[in-house]
Amino acid sequence: MHFERMAEDYAAARPPYPEALFEELTRAGVLGAGVRVLEVGAGAGLATAALVAAGCEVTAVEPGRRLATLLSQSVPGATVVNSRLEDVELPGASIDSAVAATSMHWVDLAVGLPLLHGLLRPGGRLAVWRMVFGDPSVRSPFRELVDEVVARRPAGRGPAPRGDLRPTMDELAAGGWFEPLGTTWWRWTAELSSERVRRLFATFSDWSPEEVEAAAQAADTCGGTVTEHFGTVLHLLRAAPRASAVS
Repeated sequence: MHFERMAEDYAAARPPYPEALFEELTRAGVLGAGVRVLEVGAGAGLATAALVAAGCEVTAVEPGRRLATLLSQSVPGATVVNSRLEDVELPGASIDSAVAATSMHWVDLAVGLPLLHGLLRPGGRLAVWRMVFGDPSVRSPFRELVDEVVARRPAGRGPAPRGDLRPTMDELAAGGWFEPLGTTWWRWTAELSSERVRRLFATFSDWSPEEVEAAAQAADTCGGTVTEHFGTVLHLLRAAPRASAVS
């Protein structure tokens, strides 16, 4: 519901994924001309446009109605299905690759992993990546102020861990549906004005409006423009032989 309320702002506020990510996916055979790709939780299309540009035949699954509509308009080359992954109905063994861009942590893996396994051709690839906002390996005056905002949250809300990377590779490989191929990290930076900080933090589902404003004020305190440190982590897996997968 949070993402639905700000569907129009989401794509403009969030930074794009690094080009190196898509280069790696192409090298691994996840993307390419004519490759049939299922995207899980496509949102407003932050990754979808790159998949289509790579020549893939993209089916993008998005549960939010407004987001699905926006996605259809912004990336007309993709086939958009307004559904949760857990409820989607597609022919078995009908896709070559499945990808999830900062969305797999919303999926019930006990349902989603066997479903994806059934949709993929034998040996098909699963690529799951996440954007990490505020690289936990880097300290900066801005991030120290942001951490102070989070530390003031009332009991019960608790501080969200920086660099939360779920689902982990172990979680994605649970049940034997998928075999790990490797994990890759990219670290990068972006210059953000106070207004861009405000718009970006407003897209975080666990941030209140007051906290978003405090983050923007933290950027003002640091001079009005801050260098934010990001990370992108990619987990790449292969569909296990059907006889070895455990239901």
